[in-house]
Amino acid sequence: MAKFFLTPKGLIARFPWVQTPAWMVEAGVFYLMLGFARLLPFSVASGLFARALGWLGYRNAQKRRTVGRNLSHVLPEASDTTRDAVMRDIFRSTGRAAAELFLLERLWQNRTQHLEFFVHPEAEEIIARKEAIVFATAHVSAWQLCNLIGRERELTISVIYTPEPNPWLHGFFLSLRRAFGGPLVPSAGGARELLHELAAGRSVGAAFDTRVDQGEMVPFFGTPTPTSTLPALLAQRGYPLVPIRAVRLPNARFRIEVLAPLAPADPDLPRKERILDMTHRLNLIFEDWIRDYPGEWICMKRRWFKTRDSAPKAPDA
Repeated sequence: MAKFFLTPKGLIARFPWVQTPAWMVEAGVFYLMLGFARLLPFSVASGLFARALGWLGYRNAQKRRTVGRNLSHVLPEASDTTRDAVMRDIFRSTGRAAAELFLLERLWQNRTQHLEFFVHPEAEEIIARKEAIVFATAHVSAWQLCNLIGRERELTISVIYTPEPNPWLHGFFLSLRRAFGGPLVPSAGGARELLHELAAGRSVGAAFDTRVDQGEMVPFFGTPTPTSTLPALLAQRGYPLVPIRAVRLPNARFRIEVLAPLAPADPDLPRKERILDMTHRLNLIFEDWIRDYPGEWICMKRRWFKTRDSAPKAPDA
């Protein structure tokens, strides 16, 4: 997670003593936003947050450069005008994502009004057996709502999260994430923590579309980039790997889509090749989702290296 949301990093570098008061002020702003959101109907809160955070985000030059670099890979043939329009939509989507997290429990309580579910028959069979599943999503559209499949189908899904550096915001986001309905597991434990949850019969869920500098070099939109092979590694341990996404629909509705589980294209391939193949095919699914909704891909961190030579050598899977 970001160390600071509102405070310029250069200011903290010059005046380190500002860090603690800056954290306190930022936490206060988030609590005010939460209180404001809870006073409004969901559709109104989502629209206001989209406009406000879209306006603020677009004026952050550093974020604009990062998002622009990412879009150059996603929309290589698009004009600068088209990419700029998509970029503005991405910043607006951060506002919608904030409103969805702030009001997640309300969305669940009013689920007949807001939510619909589509589950592939193969995934339905696995869910019915209450097997421990690896749910893999990407930061596209209303990805935070994916976890509600656990409450809908009475599954225990351990939600992997990155702890906030800001101690005042750490508790804030934990309280919101409890609406996911499952145990909250910090990502610091890595693969070992996920294996512990799966071995205990609990499913796990996380977004795997971000760059992992020590990951394997796997194509993403045609360019090799360090990618987490963890979902495929867990699948090789016998746990079903199931892609899942949540799509925003008109009139403040959402469709949570659970796809068929991924399996090795060739079970006879060497283990490392099976892992890389499954990781690549999961990336291809993420690519399709991003192409469907390029303006809803939250890509505020650089996904690709500036040059291939600057990429670190990846360890063996």
